[in-house]
Amino acid sequence: MNQSHFKFSISDPDKTDLVIVSVTDTRTGYTVRTALPNSGKQTASIMAFAGARFSRSALSAEELFQEIRQAGSNANEKLANIFRNYGHSSVADMAQLFAYIEQIPDHYSTIFFNETSVGGGQQRSTRYQDFGNSKPLGLDSLGVDSNSDDYDKVNQSLLDLQQYSLDKYKYWQNKLTTEYIKVYEIDKDNKSETGALLARVFDSTRYFLPSGLMNKTSLAYITSAREWARLISVFKASKEYNLVCLAEQLEVLFAPDHIQAQQLGYTPEAPDLIRHTEADKITNNNLLALQQYIQAELQIEQNLEISKIISYHKVDAELLDINLSAGAKILLQNIITLYPNASIKSVLEVISNLTQEHQIQISKILFKDFNHHKQMGNLFRVNTHSFALTCSNSELRDLNRHRAWGRYIPAFSTNQYKKTLYTGYTLPLYLTDNPKLQAIRQEFEQDLQLYYSKLQNFIEISSEYEWFPQYIYIQLLPFAHVFTSFFHASPKEISYMTQLRIRPGGHINYRYLAYKIIKLSSHSELLMQYIIPDTIIEPDSCSREEFIDRS
Repeated sequence: MNQSHFKFSISDPDKTDLVIVSVTDTRTGYTVRTALPNSGKQTASIMAFAGARFSRSALSAEELFQEIRQAGSNANEKLANIFRNYGHSSVADMAQLFAYIEQIPDHYSTIFFNETSVGGGQQRSTRYQDFGNSKPLGLDSLGVDSNSDDYDKVNQSLLDLQQYSLDKYKYWQNKLTTEYIKVYEIDKDNKSETGALLARVFDSTRYFLPSGLMNKTSLAYITSAREWARLISVFKASKEYNLVCLAEQLEVLFAPDHIQAQQLGYTPEAPDLIRHTEADKITNNNLLALQQYIQAELQIEQNLEISKIISYHKVDAELLDINLSAGAKILLQNIITLYPNASIKSVLEVISNLTQEHQIQISKILFKDFNHHKQMGNLFRVNTHSFALTCSNSELRDLNRHRAWGRYIPAFSTNQYKKTLYTGYTLPLYLTDNPKLQAIRQEFEQDLQLYYSKLQNFIEISSEYEWFPQYIYIQLLPFAHVFTSFFHASPKEISYMTQLRIRPGGHINYRYLAYKIIKLSSHSELLMQYIIPDTIIEPDSCSREEFIDRS
Protein backbone atom coordinates (compact mmCIF):
# COMPACT_ATOMS: atom_id res chain seq x y z
CA MET A 1 0.00 0.00 0.00
CA ASN A 2 1.35 3.47 -0.95
CA GLN A 3 1.11 5.47 2.28
CA SER A 4 2.18 8.82 0.80
CA HIS A 5 -1.50 9.80 0.47
CA PHE A 6 -2.01 9.79 4.24
CA LYS A 7 -1.38 12.84 6.39
CA PHE A 8 -1.16 12.28 10.15
CA SER A 9 -1.80 14.80 12.89
CA ILE A 10 -2.09 14.57 16.66
CA SER A 11 -4.02 16.91 18.94
CA ASP A 12 -2.86 18.90 21.94
CA PRO A 13 -4.34 17.13 25.00
CA ASP A 14 -4.50 20.47 26.80
CA LYS A 15 -7.15 21.43 24.25
CA THR A 16 -8.87 18.10 23.56
CA ASP A 17 -8.40 16.31 26.91
CA LEU A 18 -7.85 12.93 25.22
CA VAL A 19 -5.19 12.73 22.52
CA ILE A 20 -6.83 12.59 19.08
CA VAL A 21 -4.86 10.93 16.27
CA SER A 22 -6.11 11.87 12.79
CA VAL A 23 -5.36 10.58 9.30
CA THR A 24 -6.49 12.49 6.20
CA ASP A 25 -6.40 10.90 2.75
CA THR A 26 -5.41 13.42 0.09
CA ARG A 27 -7.07 11.25 -2.59
CA THR A 28 -10.57 11.54 -1.11
CA GLY A 29 -10.48 14.28 1.52
CA TYR A 30 -11.84 11.85 4.12
CA THR A 31 -10.55 12.05 7.68
CA VAL A 32 -10.50 9.21 10.21
CA ARG A 33 -9.60 9.71 13.86
CA THR A 34 -9.20 7.76 17.04
CA ALA A 35 -9.07 8.94 20.65
CA LEU A 36 -6.40 7.45 22.91
CA PRO A 37 -7.71 6.72 26.42
CA ASN A 38 -4.16 6.83 27.82
CA SER A 39 -1.52 8.34 25.55
CA GLY A 40 1.66 6.27 25.49
CA LYS A 41 -0.02 3.09 26.76
CA GLN A 42 -1.65 0.41 24.65
CA THR A 43 -4.80 0.38 26.77
CA ALA A 44 -6.86 -1.85 24.48
CA SER A 45 -4.06 -4.40 24.22
CA ILE A 46 -3.39 -4.46 27.95
CA MET A 47 -7.07 -4.94 28.77
CA ALA A 48 -7.46 -7.64 26.10
CA PHE A 49 -4.31 -9.50 27.20
CA ALA A 50 -5.47 -9.52 30.80
CA GLY A 51 -8.77 -10.95 29.57
CA ALA A 52 -6.99 -13.57 27.47
CA ARG A 53 -4.98 -14.72 30.51
CA PHE A 54 -8.20 -15.66 32.31
CA SER A 55 -8.29 -18.96 30.41
CA ARG A 56 -5.00 -20.19 31.93
CA SER A 57 -4.58 -18.23 35.15
CA ALA A 58 -6.34 -18.24 38.51
CA LEU A 59 -5.24 -14.65 39.23
CA SER A 60 -7.73 -11.81 39.64
CA ALA A 61 -7.90 -9.03 37.05
CA GLU A 62 -6.00 -6.68 39.39
CA GLU A 63 -3.26 -9.28 39.93
CA LEU A 64 -2.98 -9.86 36.19
CA PHE A 65 -2.52 -6.14 35.55
CA GLN A 66 0.17 -6.06 38.22
CA GLU A 67 1.89 -9.04 36.61
CA ILE A 68 1.89 -7.34 33.20
CA ARG A 69 3.34 -4.13 34.65
CA GLN A 70 6.02 -5.86 36.74
CA ALA A 71 7.15 -7.94 33.81
CA GLY A 72 7.39 -4.87 31.61
CA SER A 73 5.49 -6.89 29.03
CA ASN A 74 4.39 -5.56 25.67
CA ALA A 75 0.74 -6.64 25.74
CA ASN A 76 0.25 -5.97 22.04
CA GLU A 77 3.10 -8.31 21.09
CA LYS A 78 1.89 -11.02 23.45
CA LEU A 79 -1.61 -10.80 22.01
CA ALA A 80 -0.21 -10.97 18.50
CA ASN A 81 1.73 -14.09 19.48
CA ILE A 82 -1.47 -15.77 20.68
CA PHE A 83 -3.21 -14.60 17.51
CA ARG A 84 -0.49 -15.92 15.17
CA ASN A 85 0.61 -19.13 16.85
CA TYR A 86 -2.53 -20.45 18.46
CA GLY A 87 -5.24 -19.23 16.11
CA HIS A 88 -7.14 -17.55 18.95
CA SER A 89 -8.89 -14.79 17.00
CA SER A 90 -11.15 -14.33 20.02
CA VAL A 91 -8.42 -12.32 21.76
CA ALA A 92 -8.84 -9.65 19.07
CA ASP A 93 -12.52 -9.41 20.04
CA MET A 94 -11.50 -8.01 23.42
CA ALA A 95 -9.43 -5.13 22.02
CA GLN A 96 -12.04 -2.43 21.45
CA LEU A 97 -11.06 0.41 19.10
CA PHE A 98 -12.99 3.65 18.54
CA ALA A 99 -12.99 5.52 15.22
CA TYR A 100 -14.50 8.78 14.01
CA ILE A 101 -14.98 8.74 10.25
CA GLU A 102 -15.66 12.17 8.79
CA GLN A 103 -16.91 13.64 5.53
CA ILE A 104 -17.67 10.42 3.71
CA PRO A 105 -20.62 9.90 1.33
CA ASP A 106 -23.81 9.03 3.22
CA HIS A 107 -23.97 5.88 1.09
CA TYR A 108 -20.79 4.56 2.74
CA SER A 109 -22.24 5.06 6.19
CA THR A 110 -25.28 2.96 5.26
CA ILE A 111 -22.99 0.26 3.88
CA PHE A 112 -20.91 0.40 7.05
CA PHE A 113 -23.83 -0.09 9.44
CA ASN A 114 -25.35 -2.74 7.19
CA GLU A 115 -22.13 -4.74 7.08
CA THR A 116 -21.41 -4.89 10.81
CA SER A 117 -23.56 -6.01 13.73
CA VAL A 118 -20.77 -6.22 16.31
CA GLY A 119 -20.34 -2.78 17.80
CA GLY A 120 -22.13 0.50 18.26
CA GLY A 121 -22.16 3.94 16.70
CA GLN A 122 -23.96 7.03 15.47
CA GLN A 123 -23.92 9.14 12.32
CA ARG A 124 -24.93 12.62 11.32
CA SER A 125 -28.74 12.82 11.20
CA THR A 126 -30.65 14.03 8.14
CA ARG A 127 -33.75 14.78 10.26
CA TYR A 128 -32.00 17.12 12.69
CA GLN A 129 -29.33 18.77 10.53
CA ASP A 130 -29.69 20.93 7.42
CA PHE A 131 -27.83 19.67 4.34
CA GLY A 132 -28.69 22.75 2.29
CA ASN A 133 -25.09 23.94 2.30
CA SER A 134 -23.80 20.84 0.51
CA LYS A 135 -21.63 21.46 -2.54
CA PRO A 136 -21.87 19.41 -5.76
CA LEU A 137 -18.79 17.26 -6.35
CA GLY A 138 -17.12 16.66 -9.68
CA LEU A 139 -15.26 13.78 -11.25
CA ASP A 140 -12.03 14.82 -9.55
CA SER A 141 -13.50 13.60 -6.24
CA LEU A 142 -13.81 10.12 -7.78
CA GLY A 143 -10.19 9.93 -8.86
CA VAL A 144 -11.03 10.34 -12.56
CA ASP A 145 -8.22 11.62 -14.79
CA SER A 146 -9.12 15.09 -16.11
CA ASN A 147 -7.56 14.13 -19.47
CA SER A 148 -10.28 11.53 -20.08
CA ASP A 149 -12.35 11.91 -23.26
CA ASP A 150 -15.13 14.52 -22.92
CA TYR A 151 -14.25 14.98 -19.25
CA ASP A 152 -15.67 18.51 -19.08
CA LYS A 153 -19.01 17.54 -20.65
CA VAL A 154 -19.58 14.60 -18.29
CA ASN A 155 -18.31 16.54 -15.30
CA GLN A 156 -20.69 19.45 -15.92
CA SER A 157 -23.63 17.09 -16.32
CA LEU A 158 -22.72 15.48 -12.99
CA LEU A 159 -22.53 18.87 -11.27
CA ASP A 160 -25.84 20.02 -12.78
CA LEU A 161 -27.63 16.88 -11.60
CA GLN A 162 -26.48 17.40 -8.02
CA GLN A 163 -27.32 21.10 -8.14
CA TYR A 164 -30.88 20.29 -9.17
CA SER A 165 -31.35 17.96 -6.20
CA LEU A 166 -29.88 20.58 -3.88
CA ASP A 167 -32.14 23.32 -5.26
CA LYS A 168 -35.23 21.13 -4.77
CA TYR A 169 -34.12 20.15 -1.27
CA LYS A 170 -34.01 23.83 -0.27
CA TYR A 171 -37.17 24.75 -2.23
CA TRP A 172 -39.22 22.08 -0.51
CA GLN A 173 -37.88 23.02 2.90
CA ASN A 174 -39.56 26.39 2.56
CA LYS A 175 -42.72 25.12 0.88
CA LEU A 176 -43.37 22.18 3.21
CA THR A 177 -42.69 24.30 6.28
CA THR A 178 -45.50 26.60 5.19
CA GLU A 179 -47.84 23.77 4.23
CA TYR A 180 -47.22 21.65 7.32
CA ILE A 181 -47.78 24.66 9.59
CA LYS A 182 -51.16 25.17 7.95
CA VAL A 183 -52.32 21.55 7.68
CA TYR A 184 -51.12 20.44 11.13
CA GLU A 185 -51.96 23.76 12.83
CA ILE A 186 -48.49 24.34 14.27
CA ASP A 187 -48.13 26.94 17.02
CA LYS A 188 -45.03 28.85 15.88
CA ASP A 189 -44.47 30.17 19.41
CA ASN A 190 -44.29 26.65 20.87
CA LYS A 191 -40.69 25.36 20.76
CA SER A 192 -41.76 21.74 21.07
CA GLU A 193 -44.12 22.01 18.10
CA THR A 194 -41.65 23.94 15.92
CA GLY A 195 -38.95 21.39 16.79
CA ALA A 196 -41.23 18.57 15.66
CA LEU A 197 -42.11 20.55 12.53
CA LEU A 198 -38.44 20.92 11.59
CA ALA A 199 -37.85 17.16 11.94
CA ARG A 200 -40.93 16.35 9.80
CA VAL A 201 -39.81 18.81 7.12
CA PHE A 202 -36.32 17.28 7.01
CA ASP A 203 -37.90 13.80 6.96
CA SER A 204 -39.66 14.85 3.75
CA THR A 205 -37.16 17.08 1.95
CA ARG A 206 -34.30 14.62 2.27
CA TYR A 207 -36.10 12.53 -0.38
CA PHE A 208 -34.34 14.82 -2.88
CA LEU A 209 -30.84 14.30 -1.48
CA PRO A 210 -28.62 11.93 -3.46
CA SER A 211 -27.70 8.80 -1.53
CA GLY A 212 -24.03 9.73 -1.59
CA LEU A 213 -21.43 11.80 -3.43
CA MET A 214 -22.07 15.43 -2.33
CA ASN A 215 -24.31 14.23 0.51
CA LYS A 216 -21.55 13.86 3.09
CA THR A 217 -21.87 12.48 6.58
CA SER A 218 -19.71 11.58 9.57
CA LEU A 219 -20.00 8.66 11.94
CA ALA A 220 -18.52 7.38 15.17
CA TYR A 221 -18.12 3.65 15.74
CA ILE A 222 -16.58 1.31 18.29
CA THR A 223 -15.90 -2.36 17.71
CA SER A 224 -13.16 -4.93 18.18
CA ALA A 225 -9.84 -5.13 16.38
CA ARG A 226 -11.05 -8.38 14.85
CA GLU A 227 -14.17 -6.73 13.40
CA TRP A 228 -12.24 -3.70 12.14
CA ALA A 229 -9.90 -6.07 10.29
CA ARG A 230 -12.87 -7.90 8.74
CA LEU A 231 -14.52 -4.65 7.66
CA ILE A 232 -11.29 -3.44 6.09
CA SER A 233 -10.99 -6.66 4.08
CA VAL A 234 -14.61 -6.43 2.91
CA PHE A 235 -14.26 -2.79 1.83
CA LYS A 236 -10.98 -3.50 0.03
CA ALA A 237 -12.90 -5.91 -2.21
CA SER A 238 -15.33 -3.18 -3.27
CA LYS A 239 -15.52 -1.96 -6.84
CA GLU A 240 -15.72 1.59 -5.50
CA TYR A 241 -12.37 3.34 -5.59
CA ASN A 242 -13.12 5.67 -2.68
CA LEU A 243 -14.40 2.87 -0.45
CA VAL A 244 -11.17 0.95 -1.03
CA CYS A 245 -9.31 4.14 -0.11
CA LEU A 246 -11.31 4.37 3.12
CA ALA A 247 -10.41 0.77 3.98
CA GLU A 248 -6.72 1.52 3.51
CA GLN A 249 -7.08 4.69 5.56
CA LEU A 250 -8.63 2.84 8.52
CA GLU A 251 -5.87 0.25 8.38
CA VAL A 252 -3.22 2.98 8.50
CA LEU A 253 -5.00 4.66 11.45
CA PHE A 254 -5.04 1.50 13.57
CA ALA A 255 -1.81 -0.10 12.33
CA PRO A 256 0.51 2.67 11.09
CA ASP A 257 4.04 2.27 9.87
CA HIS A 258 6.22 1.78 12.96
CA ILE A 259 8.71 4.52 12.09
CA GLN A 260 6.00 7.03 11.24
CA ALA A 261 4.18 6.28 14.49
CA GLN A 262 7.39 6.80 16.46
CA GLN A 263 8.04 10.14 14.77
CA LEU A 264 4.51 11.25 15.59
CA GLY A 265 4.67 10.00 19.16
CA TYR A 266 1.67 7.78 18.51
CA THR A 267 1.35 4.45 20.32
CA PRO A 268 -1.44 2.59 18.48
CA GLU A 269 -3.78 0.55 20.64
CA ALA A 270 -3.47 -2.91 19.05
CA PRO A 271 -1.74 -2.71 15.66
CA ASP A 272 -0.71 -6.38 15.48
CA LEU A 273 -4.35 -7.44 15.80
CA ILE A 274 -5.30 -5.65 12.58
CA ARG A 275 -4.49 -8.72 10.50
CA HIS A 276 -5.95 -10.65 7.55
CA THR A 277 -7.01 -7.41 5.87
CA GLU A 278 -6.40 -8.55 2.31
CA ALA A 279 -9.40 -7.98 0.03
CA ASP A 280 -12.10 -10.60 0.63
CA LYS A 281 -13.36 -11.34 -2.88
CA ILE A 282 -15.15 -14.61 -2.11
CA THR A 283 -18.67 -13.16 -2.26
CA ASN A 284 -17.98 -11.32 -5.53
CA ASN A 285 -16.44 -14.41 -7.12
CA ASN A 286 -19.31 -16.65 -6.03
CA LEU A 287 -21.91 -14.20 -7.30
CA LEU A 288 -20.24 -14.19 -10.71
CA ALA A 289 -20.13 -17.99 -10.77
CA LEU A 290 -23.79 -18.17 -9.75
CA GLN A 291 -24.83 -15.78 -12.50
CA GLN A 292 -22.97 -17.82 -15.12
CA TYR A 293 -24.59 -21.04 -13.89
CA ILE A 294 -28.20 -19.85 -13.71
CA GLN A 295 -27.94 -18.14 -17.07
CA ALA A 296 -26.55 -21.24 -18.75
CA GLU A 297 -28.58 -23.92 -16.95
CA LEU A 298 -31.84 -22.14 -16.14
CA GLN A 299 -32.03 -19.39 -18.79
CA ILE A 300 -33.18 -17.42 -15.79
CA GLU A 301 -33.73 -14.05 -17.44
CA GLN A 302 -36.54 -15.55 -19.51
CA ASN A 303 -38.34 -16.59 -16.32
CA LEU A 304 -38.07 -13.39 -14.29
CA GLU A 305 -40.53 -10.53 -14.15
CA ILE A 306 -38.32 -7.51 -14.80
CA SER A 307 -39.27 -3.87 -14.20
CA LYS A 308 -38.18 -1.45 -16.92
CA ILE A 309 -39.89 1.74 -15.76
CA ILE A 310 -39.34 4.09 -12.82
CA SER A 311 -42.58 4.37 -10.86
CA TYR A 312 -44.00 5.11 -7.43
CA HIS A 313 -44.32 2.30 -4.88
CA LYS A 314 -45.94 2.65 -1.49
CA VAL A 315 -43.63 1.89 1.42
CA ASP A 316 -44.48 -1.66 2.45
CA ALA A 317 -43.35 -4.90 4.10
CA GLU A 318 -44.00 -8.46 2.98
CA LEU A 319 -43.51 -11.53 5.18
CA LEU A 320 -41.84 -14.29 3.21
CA ASP A 321 -43.42 -17.72 3.55
CA ILE A 322 -42.65 -18.89 7.09
CA ASN A 323 -41.91 -22.35 5.68
CA LEU A 324 -39.31 -21.06 3.23
CA SER A 325 -35.96 -22.72 3.96
CA ALA A 326 -32.85 -20.81 4.96
CA GLY A 327 -31.17 -21.89 1.73
CA ALA A 328 -34.07 -20.58 -0.37
CA LYS A 329 -33.89 -17.20 1.36
CA ILE A 330 -30.14 -17.00 0.78
CA LEU A 331 -30.55 -17.89 -2.89
CA LEU A 332 -33.33 -15.30 -3.23
CA GLN A 333 -31.00 -12.61 -1.94
CA ASN A 334 -28.22 -13.71 -4.27
CA ILE A 335 -30.46 -13.65 -7.33
CA ILE A 336 -31.94 -10.23 -6.48
CA THR A 337 -28.36 -8.95 -6.19
CA LEU A 338 -27.76 -10.10 -9.76
CA TYR A 339 -31.18 -8.92 -11.02
CA PRO A 340 -32.15 -6.01 -8.74
CA ASN A 341 -35.20 -5.02 -10.79
CA ALA A 342 -36.70 -8.52 -10.79
CA SER A 343 -39.86 -9.17 -8.79
CA ILE A 344 -39.39 -11.25 -5.65
CA LYS A 345 -42.37 -13.40 -6.59
CA SER A 346 -40.84 -14.42 -9.91
CA VAL A 347 -37.50 -15.26 -8.27
CA LEU A 348 -39.22 -17.46 -5.69
CA GLU A 349 -41.05 -19.29 -8.48
CA VAL A 350 -37.72 -20.06 -10.14
CA ILE A 351 -36.32 -21.33 -6.83
CA SER A 352 -39.36 -23.54 -6.18
CA ASN A 353 -38.84 -25.30 -9.53
CA LEU A 354 -35.16 -26.17 -9.08
CA THR A 355 -34.26 -29.81 -9.54
CA GLN A 356 -32.20 -31.62 -6.93
CA GLU A 357 -29.17 -31.45 -9.23
CA HIS A 358 -29.62 -27.68 -9.63
CA GLN A 359 -29.80 -27.30 -5.86
CA ILE A 360 -26.62 -29.31 -5.34
CA GLN A 361 -24.62 -27.30 -7.88
CA ILE A 362 -25.94 -23.94 -6.65
CA SER A 363 -25.14 -24.88 -3.05
CA LYS A 364 -21.55 -25.65 -4.02
CA ILE A 365 -21.29 -22.24 -5.69
CA LEU A 366 -22.86 -20.24 -2.86
CA PHE A 367 -20.69 -21.61 -0.06
CA LYS A 368 -17.41 -22.05 -1.90
CA ASP A 369 -14.24 -20.94 -0.06
CA PHE A 370 -15.90 -19.68 3.13
CA ASN A 371 -14.28 -20.82 6.39
CA HIS A 372 -13.67 -19.62 9.96
CA HIS A 373 -11.17 -17.04 8.71
CA LYS A 374 -13.22 -15.88 5.72
CA GLN A 375 -16.72 -15.71 7.14
CA MET A 376 -20.02 -15.37 5.31
CA GLY A 377 -21.46 -11.87 5.33
CA ASN A 378 -25.01 -10.57 5.75
CA LEU A 379 -25.97 -12.27 2.49
CA PHE A 380 -26.21 -15.49 4.55
CA ARG A 381 -27.68 -14.19 7.81
CA VAL A 382 -31.32 -15.29 7.82
CA ASN A 383 -33.73 -16.13 10.65
CA THR A 384 -37.18 -17.54 11.49
CA HIS A 385 -39.09 -14.53 10.17
CA SER A 386 -37.96 -12.84 6.97
CA PHE A 387 -39.38 -9.65 5.50
CA ALA A 388 -38.93 -8.07 2.09
CA LEU A 389 -39.19 -4.31 2.52
CA THR A 390 -40.15 -1.78 -0.11
CA CYS A 391 -38.52 1.23 1.47
CA SER A 392 -36.34 4.18 0.63
CA ASN A 393 -33.02 5.32 2.04
CA SER A 394 -34.99 7.62 4.37
CA GLU A 395 -36.44 4.65 6.26
CA LEU A 396 -33.50 2.34 5.71
CA ARG A 397 -30.96 4.45 7.59
CA ASP A 398 -32.94 3.99 10.83
CA LEU A 399 -34.02 0.36 10.42
CA ASN A 400 -30.46 -0.54 9.44
CA ARG A 401 -29.23 0.27 12.98
CA HIS A 402 -30.93 -2.69 14.64
CA ARG A 403 -27.85 -4.85 14.97
CA ALA A 404 -29.60 -8.00 16.18
CA TRP A 405 -31.59 -8.15 12.93
CA GLY A 406 -30.13 -9.84 9.90
CA ARG A 407 -30.10 -7.27 7.08
CA TYR A 408 -29.25 -7.58 3.44
CA ILE A 409 -29.54 -4.76 0.88
CA PRO A 410 -28.78 -6.12 -2.61
CA ALA A 411 -28.00 -2.69 -4.12
CA PHE A 412 -24.86 -2.52 -1.97
CA SER A 413 -23.40 -5.66 -3.55
CA THR A 414 -24.67 -5.50 -7.12
CA ASN A 415 -22.71 -4.50 -10.19
CA GLN A 416 -25.96 -4.07 -12.14
CA TYR A 417 -25.96 -0.34 -11.50
CA LYS A 418 -28.33 0.67 -14.28
CA LYS A 419 -30.91 -2.00 -13.40
CA THR A 420 -31.12 -0.73 -9.82
CA LEU A 421 -32.66 2.45 -11.21
CA TYR A 422 -35.87 0.55 -11.99
CA THR A 423 -36.81 -0.47 -8.46
CA GLY A 424 -38.72 2.83 -8.32
CA TYR A 425 -39.28 5.38 -5.57
CA THR A 426 -41.52 6.02 -2.60
CA LEU A 427 -42.81 9.22 -0.94
CA PRO A 428 -43.46 10.54 2.58
CA LEU A 429 -46.80 9.23 3.86
CA TYR A 430 -47.72 12.77 4.90
CA LEU A 431 -47.97 13.60 1.20
CA THR A 432 -49.58 10.37 -0.04
CA ASP A 433 -52.08 9.69 2.77
CA ASN A 434 -53.23 13.11 3.94
CA PRO A 435 -56.02 14.41 1.63
CA LYS A 436 -55.13 18.01 2.50
CA LEU A 437 -51.69 17.57 0.93
CA GLN A 438 -52.67 15.82 -2.33
CA ALA A 439 -51.95 18.86 -4.53
CA ILE A 440 -48.57 19.29 -2.88
CA ARG A 441 -47.84 15.60 -3.43
CA GLN A 442 -48.35 16.02 -7.18
CA GLU A 443 -45.84 18.87 -7.44
CA PHE A 444 -43.38 17.07 -5.14
CA GLU A 445 -43.56 13.91 -7.23
CA GLN A 446 -43.20 15.81 -10.50
CA ASP A 447 -40.00 17.41 -9.22
CA LEU A 448 -38.73 14.00 -8.17
CA GLN A 449 -39.59 12.48 -11.55
CA LEU A 450 -37.70 15.29 -13.24
CA TYR A 451 -34.66 14.37 -11.17
CA TYR A 452 -34.96 10.79 -12.44
CA SER A 453 -35.20 12.07 -16.02
CA LYS A 454 -32.00 14.05 -15.51
CA LEU A 455 -30.36 11.01 -13.90
CA GLN A 456 -31.34 8.80 -16.83
CA ASN A 457 -29.91 11.37 -19.22
CA PHE A 458 -26.69 11.49 -17.24
CA ILE A 459 -26.43 7.70 -17.29
CA GLU A 460 -26.87 7.68 -21.08
CA ILE A 461 -24.11 10.27 -21.47
CA SER A 462 -21.60 8.85 -18.98
CA SER A 463 -22.02 5.13 -19.66
CA GLU A 464 -20.61 5.61 -23.18
CA TYR A 465 -17.16 6.05 -21.67
CA GLU A 466 -15.14 3.12 -20.34
CA TRP A 467 -13.30 5.41 -17.94
CA PHE A 468 -16.47 6.46 -16.10
CA PRO A 469 -16.95 4.67 -12.71
CA GLN A 470 -20.52 3.41 -13.07
CA TYR A 471 -20.78 2.46 -9.39
CA ILE A 472 -21.48 6.15 -8.76
CA TYR A 473 -24.98 5.66 -10.20
CA ILE A 474 -26.00 4.07 -6.88
CA GLN A 475 -24.83 7.15 -4.99
CA LEU A 476 -26.84 9.39 -7.31
CA LEU A 477 -30.11 7.61 -6.54
CA PRO A 478 -32.20 9.99 -4.42
CA PHE A 479 -33.17 9.24 -0.83
CA ALA A 480 -36.67 8.55 -2.18
CA HIS A 481 -35.39 5.60 -4.21
CA VAL A 482 -36.60 2.13 -3.28
CA PHE A 483 -33.73 0.04 -1.94
CA THR A 484 -35.31 -3.40 -1.83
CA SER A 485 -34.20 -4.81 1.53
CA PHE A 486 -34.39 -8.12 3.35
CA PHE A 487 -34.70 -8.13 7.13
CA HIS A 488 -34.53 -11.29 9.24
CA ALA A 489 -35.34 -11.75 12.92
CA SER A 490 -36.65 -14.00 15.65
CA PRO A 491 -39.68 -12.99 17.77
CA LYS A 492 -37.32 -11.36 20.30
CA GLU A 493 -35.88 -8.88 17.80
CA ILE A 494 -39.28 -8.28 16.17
CA SER A 495 -40.80 -7.27 19.50
CA TYR A 496 -37.98 -4.89 20.39
CA MET A 497 -37.55 -3.13 17.05
CA THR A 498 -41.21 -2.68 16.24
CA GLN A 499 -42.12 -1.28 19.65
CA LEU A 500 -39.16 1.11 19.50
CA ARG A 501 -39.74 2.33 15.94
CA ILE A 502 -43.52 2.63 16.08
CA ARG A 503 -43.41 5.52 18.58
CA PRO A 504 -44.80 8.87 17.34
CA GLY A 505 -41.46 10.69 17.58
CA GLY A 506 -40.04 8.88 14.56
CA HIS A 507 -40.39 9.27 10.80
CA ILE A 508 -43.93 8.31 9.74
CA ASN A 509 -42.72 5.94 7.02
CA TYR A 510 -40.57 3.73 9.20
CA ARG A 511 -43.25 3.84 11.90
CA TYR A 512 -45.65 2.36 9.36
CA LEU A 513 -43.11 -0.32 8.39
CA ALA A 514 -42.62 -1.27 12.04
CA TYR A 515 -46.38 -1.56 12.46
CA LYS A 516 -46.75 -3.65 9.30
CA ILE A 517 -43.94 -5.99 10.37
CA ILE A 518 -45.44 -6.71 13.78
CA LYS A 519 -48.91 -7.19 12.29
CA LEU A 520 -47.58 -9.68 9.75
CA SER A 521 -45.66 -11.46 12.50
CA SER A 522 -48.75 -11.81 14.66
CA HIS A 523 -50.56 -13.62 11.85
CA SER A 524 -47.62 -15.85 10.93
CA GLU A 525 -48.29 -18.64 13.42
CA LEU A 526 -50.42 -19.52 16.43
CA LEU A 527 -47.84 -18.64 19.11
CA MET A 528 -47.20 -15.17 17.65
CA GLN A 529 -50.80 -13.97 17.94
CA TYR A 530 -50.21 -11.97 21.10
CA ILE A 531 -46.84 -10.43 20.23
CA ILE A 532 -48.62 -7.08 19.72
CA PRO A 533 -49.16 -5.16 22.99
CA ASP A 534 -52.58 -3.57 23.45
CA THR A 535 -50.93 -0.14 23.39
CA ILE A 536 -49.80 -0.42 19.75
CA ILE A 537 -52.02 1.30 17.18
CA GLU A 538 -51.52 1.96 13.50
CA PRO A 539 -49.62 5.22 12.83
CA ASP A 540 -51.79 8.01 11.41
CA SER A 541 -50.12 10.45 9.01
CA CYS A 542 -53.13 12.78 9.29
CA SER A 543 -52.97 13.08 13.07
CA ARG A 544 -51.89 16.46 14.42
CA GLU A 545 -51.15 14.89 17.81
CA GLU A 546 -48.74 12.36 16.29
CA PHE A 547 -47.16 15.01 14.06
CA ILE A 548 -46.14 17.20 17.01
CA ASP A 549 -45.32 14.29 19.36
CA ARG A 550 -41.55 14.04 19.90
CA SER A 551 -41.62 11.22 22.46
